[in-house]
Amino acid sequence: MYSQEEADIITKGIELSWTAWGKMRGQQLFTGDINYVKSENGKGIERIFSVSIEENTPFRIQQMISYIKAGIMPDSMLITPNTKPSNLAEELSNKGFIIDGAAPCMMMYLDDYIHQNHERPSFAISKVTDIDQLADWVKIVNGALFGRELVSLEQFNDVLVLDNTHFYLGLLNHKPVTVCMTIVGGDTSVVDMVATLEEYRRNGFASALIHEALTDLRLTGVKTVSLRAEADGVGVYKRLGFRECFKRIVAACDWKNVYKKACPCFMENELVQKAKQIWEETGNGADFVTEMNRQNVIGRELRYNSDENAIYLTKRYACDCGGGCPSNETLIGKRCHCEYVNHLAEYLPMSYCQCCGTFYEPMFFPLFGDSAEITPVHTVLSGSEECVFKIKISSPHPNCGA
Repeated sequence: MYSQEEADIITKGIELSWTAWGKMRGQQLFTGDINYVKSENGKGIERIFSVSIEENTPFRIQQMISYIKAGIMPDSMLITPNTKPSNLAEELSNKGFIIDGAAPCMMMYLDDYIHQNHERPSFAISKVTDIDQLADWVKIVNGALFGRELVSLEQFNDVLVLDNTHFYLGLLNHKPVTVCMTIVGGDTSVVDMVATLEEYRRNGFASALIHEALTDLRLTGVKTVSLRAEADGVGVYKRLGFRECFKRIVAACDWKNVYKKACPCFMENELVQKAKQIWEETGNGADFVTEMNRQNVIGRELRYNSDENAIYLTKRYACDCGGGCPSNETLIGKRCHCEYVNHLAEYLPMSYCQCCGTFYEPMFFPLFGDSAEITPVHTVLSGSEECVFKIKISSPHPNCGA
């Protein structure tokens, strides 16, 4: 069990960490009811680290997912007991996100910390103060924690020079083997980036390093310390006096399922039945398209390409259907149907509109089978003047000939 105070302490630690990462070059920190760090060039760490949506909740959650699909927001987020709405993890799971709640968030009151003997033969601890030491520190973090070069030396140097951060480097026989850092905010701090080279683990080196960091924090008046643990580090932290408070939930976008489950739009059954009736009456692709256009069933125009065995569907403009975003005078505002992004002026990746494939499936899958492929060809959101989708019948259909 944990108290609200303890949840607040851990949430503050999360904020301290991500605020620091947001000060790296090539990173941007965005704050509001959704706080996140986004990489400008794909070189760095990014995540939605705080969500507090209290008004217009269904729309704002859907818009957040839309921003993730558009690449505006990161595709993963932290969920804590302070997250609002409290059922966000369940909502995201229903919309195609993968929910991982295996790792705990932990904290400690430093007054309760009992000094232990963490001395190790031939092991020394150094505070990182220059670029050469930092290079050793970064190499261990990227290799032992991230498994790849996720953050550059220059980016971590941007954090090292902040006045509330301290980097620690553990050396065995002068060889760098373990690292950690602390970030302080008032009378609380977070321990972060704890990493040890694999061949030197389970020898007490990380414990000795964290002990040094905790001792320094207590000397500077810090009262509480928090951290987010990986499963294999929980034992180390418990022996130091940290205790588990709650599980750290990470919701990560499962792209295939998100495009299938997250779109709130749906095809009216009346239109589905009308298309089915026309198909039964015509029996071939060319006549089907001709009659669909004559009866104005869906879209501005359908075109059948017999060489490709495909139907091209041009969507109606949103402004012609009573939709769009009146305050946005661009083509996106006038012609895009998606209310979650049609207020934007900048173009989005065409992949954003893959969800339209799911929208059209109820109409075309019963006719051509669920192996048919529905993909965007060009869209208003991606810079074209109209939205065109291709319904490709993957294998020759007995009734699709002209």
